[in-house]
Amino acid sequence: MRGMAILIYRNEQQEGPYEIDEVQGAVSSGQLSLTDLAWQEGCADWVPLSEILSDDPLNKVAATAQAVSRKIDAKIDQLDSALSKLLCDEQDPAVVAKVVAKAKDLLTGGEEINYVGVQKKPLVNIAPDAVILTNKRFMIVRPKLLGMTFQDYLWRDVQNVHMSEQMLTATITCSVAGGTLLKIESIPKKQARKIYAIAQEKEERVREERRIRDMEEKRAAAGGITIAAPGQAQPATVPAADDPVAVLGKLKSMLDAGLIQQQEYESKKAEILGRM
Repeated sequence: MRGMAILIYRNEQQEGPYEIDEVQGAVSSGQLSLTDLAWQEGCADWVPLSEILSDDPLNKVAATAQAVSRKIDAKIDQLDSALSKLLCDEQDPAVVAKVVAKAKDLLTGGEEINYVGVQKKPLVNIAPDAVILTNKRFMIVRPKLLGMTFQDYLWRDVQNVHMSEQMLTATITCSVAGGTLLKIESIPKKQARKIYAIAQEKEERVREERRIRDMEEKRAAAGGITIAAPGQAQPATVPAADDPVAVLGKLKSMLDAGLIQQQEYESKKAEILGRM
């Protein structure tokens, strides 16, 4: 079939005739696909272009090039999609792409990057610092001559995140385990506010987890007496074998420690006294 003119059918239109070298060039450049329908003398019907070109050695080269091109395009699309979510506040795309590519090698199982803030220095912004917030850690990325350094801390070790705004930018500070003060300046205000909001949410979650853990520890120290939450059924009553005076003493300790409310204390107290 070599040397015969080729017709192409796509978008409900017939194109051509083309010489085979023209078709091969169009396939190599991506203008035609090997799945496009084609016909040449000797074909009973329209067939995929790959069948027309199958007897030509140059077709294998074109097909390989097209396949590689499609894979590269797919990877670029995936990268663009992931980065686009982190470029919503006018971050420098080149800096974000670089720090994210490096940070991904450091992520642990189930860890995801939630936000990236990029420093914007007033005069020279060749090698800006960056802040990366993941669902597990707070990171500061600082460039160096042959790469970059990462300071990262688990959210439970991050406290007192603070933001102070200047005329064009803002400064983020926080203290971490051991009392070390972290500081990153010249963050665009919009990005700094987002960093601050996310950090406040993480801090609040950590405080709540600590509060619950402390309550459980105090409960255990008070003798394991549990009080049902409002709207829930009361737990089993105190066994009759327990000394009511001792039980009342434990209840009072829980009230003083803030583990139960006054109303809960009075209700349980009345229940115990009613059995005496």
